Amino acid sequence: MSLRRGTLAAFTAALGIWVSDISLIAVTHYGIGGLSSVLNTSYFEEMVGSIGSVILLITAAIMWFRDPPDLSEEREIPSKRGLLSAFAQGFAINTFNPFTIGFWSLFTVTQVHDRGLNDANAWAIYGGILLTIVITDSIKVLGARKLRDMLTPRVILQVQRLGALALGAFGVVLGVRVWLG
Repeated sequence: MSLRRGTLAAFTAALGIWVSDISLIAVTHYGIGGLSSVLNTSYFEEMVGSIGSVILLITAAIMWFRDPPDLSEEREIPSKRGLLSAFAQGFAINTFNPFTIGFWSLFTVTQVHDRGLNDANAWAIYGGILLTIVITDSIKVLGARKLRDMLTPRVILQVQRLGALALGAFGVVLGVRVWLG
């Protein structure tokens, strides 16, 4: 996203991911009693997995057919609507990712609740993990900004298509695993 829409939009998408993580942490931490009943609902895994699979497949198709960005053009500062779109994209992809839901659910149960941690200690651990995520995401966004000068349109297209194939494969595998076991 950083190459196509700029550093600000990439940080805004990352913010959407971070807000999603915080939301998932809060839901799993404070709703662990109700969480087991939701997770045991007969169609929960199918619903979340299907939504995640569709999001991955749509994103893969868009990446495959999209022209590579023209890096020689000056990028405009994104509009409020563009930033909202970037935030929503980051939030949705992270929220409907069954692996993210599984990670925070499993982590909360095994590392917080099973160990009997109080809220302060639990949030210190969550905060440490989130800080690590924020730092690594920020490095990736800023790294993409530096990498921009070294990329040619052909290399970008190849990387974009490889990413599209990977996302599409993950989407298909997720869908198959959800529906065929």
